[in-house]
Amino acid sequence: MVAKLRLVVEPSARETLPSFFARMATLNGTDVSGFALDLGVSFRRILEQDPTAITTFATRSGLPPEQRTTLLSWTGERAGDVRMRFRGEIFVSRALRNPVVRACPHCLREQAEGQAHPLRHMTMSGDWQCRGVDLCLKHRHPLVPLWTRMRPIERDDISARLAGILPDLLEGRFDRETVTPSEYDHWLDLRLSEGRDETWLATQPLFAAMTFCDLLGAALLRKRGEEADGRAARATGFAVASRGPDSIRGALEDLTQAGDGGHIVTQGELKPVLKTLGLFYRDDDSFGGFRDIVRTHLLEIWPLAAGEDILGHTLPERRLHSLGSASRETGIGTAVLNAFLTEAGAFSPHDARAESRKTFDAKAWQSLLDEIPALVGPIAMRKAMGATLAELKSLEADGVLVPRTRVATIKSPWRISDGLSFLDDLEQRAIPVDGETPGWETIQLVHKRLGAPAGRVIAAIRTGSLRLGKRPDVLGYHGFVVNISEASRWADQSSTREALKIAEGGMSVSVFARSAGIRGKDTFQALIDGGHTPATEVLNHRTKRLQWQMTSADIAAFHEKFATLTIISEETGAHRTTILAALASLGIERFQPDGRDIGSIYLRQDLAPVLDKLVPR
Repeated sequence: MVAKLRLVVEPSARETLPSFFARMATLNGTDVSGFALDLGVSFRRILEQDPTAITTFATRSGLPPEQRTTLLSWTGERAGDVRMRFRGEIFVSRALRNPVVRACPHCLREQAEGQAHPLRHMTMSGDWQCRGVDLCLKHRHPLVPLWTRMRPIERDDISARLAGILPDLLEGRFDRETVTPSEYDHWLDLRLSEGRDETWLATQPLFAAMTFCDLLGAALLRKRGEEADGRAARATGFAVASRGPDSIRGALEDLTQAGDGGHIVTQGELKPVLKTLGLFYRDDDSFGGFRDIVRTHLLEIWPLAAGEDILGHTLPERRLHSLGSASRETGIGTAVLNAFLTEAGAFSPHDARAESRKTFDAKAWQSLLDEIPALVGPIAMRKAMGATLAELKSLEADGVLVPRTRVATIKSPWRISDGLSFLDDLEQRAIPVDGETPGWETIQLVHKRLGAPAGRVIAAIRTGSLRLGKRPDVLGYHGFVVNISEASRWADQSSTREALKIAEGGMSVSVFARSAGIRGKDTFQALIDGGHTPATEVLNHRTKRLQWQMTSADIAAFHEKFATLTIISEETGAHRTTILAALASLGIERFQPDGRDIGSIYLRQDLAPVLDKLVPR
């Protein structure tokens, strides 16, 4: 059995292995190399923590297992090629092993004063070697560099190094001005000494937490125009990060806010943070919690394209567009895009953000971006439809064809598909009319001759009140014709019916429904049958049949309770697309009696926020 040395000392609190080994060598009247040889090992093997060498030293020094474990925990034990376990936490080696050795001169002087052999009593604390520690809490004194050595065997020869500076230590030449400890200092000391942490950072590995506090604090100080020195940065970062993810996200929001209300879409003050999390420790899982918080924030504000890497995560699809990125991808000018998106509700009319910071939800507005390049001007629309300029204007004026946008500066507002769909609807209703057959004229000529809006003529065709013909030798809309005599009779009857309606103070349900933009003969009837809106069933004296009619009071009651897209548009002047976007953004759903979908009818009581948003101020 290996005998315990006659002369031994107890390890001090927080003392490191090299420090204790040096004191044992001094106590036994030799240097560290000679002492190691006397033990049958080498000093290098002690520093490398060779298990056999450590066991031999511990046995000869009389160290019980718990003291040996504590000694090594304050020294740091290798846990991989570039990792060390320190106080139960994993650190990168360079955070604990540095050519520059620091200490508190007050602590060392207190240990040496009054001692006949001061080197036997002067100890190096393990926390002094930790990169995140820069202050002795006991003396409120900064840790100061004592010596610098590149070779560990020289650097960790503690007694030899202390002997060379002992006079200066005792005379106070290493002393500096004291400083006030921060909450960060107390937090780190408590976590290292007792493993206790009452902040949110207890959920994060210590080295990652220390590093992130430093990075975040420095970024915040730079943003404020203040000097980002180490102590101030760590204290500032800790004050934020210790309160958890919401607090961190708030700081990130401050760091990325631009003066125009948008977000900075370059790295800016976050560059060191992103470089550390995304490059230096890209594959380090201990930084995963902080990486996720930062990545989530950036994904919410940066217009990143699919396939871009953000802190080790490849974006599967684009989430945000800016005006600039959307313009580059679609080839559409930013002014045109801005007009479309503003009208559609993606932007406020007063949005003054710069193009690169004017962002919007890419998926929500992708259909609009896809549609814009296919829009055409009036000349192309007329050619596609086979219509004259006057005919196109009449159809637009009566709402038969609605341009995709009403922005006056946009020269290509039309969807050809709308025009072709309209023509297809007419085609299905038309009968062939030979080009030489007299008594037929175009819808536009009926409109001009009788003063009846083109929209009303088309409505009469759709209800079967007027027959529609098609001249096979004329392409498009201009080839559809109406019988002149039938049109004249229809106009006379329409005038009589309107007069009767006005005299009786009401109108038929079908006429009112169409005026409110409600399509489908059963849609409005469902409201009446369910008792949701008043109407009266009366005898039509001409047809001798019962029909539903609405008085002015009934109409007022409907308007008081309900509104449709047509009514909202008339009341606010907003385009249907803008209205739909506002309804969707506020989560307002259509009225569905008994779960039945009866179209775009809304309860007016639900529409207050929409109307308030759409009415110009």
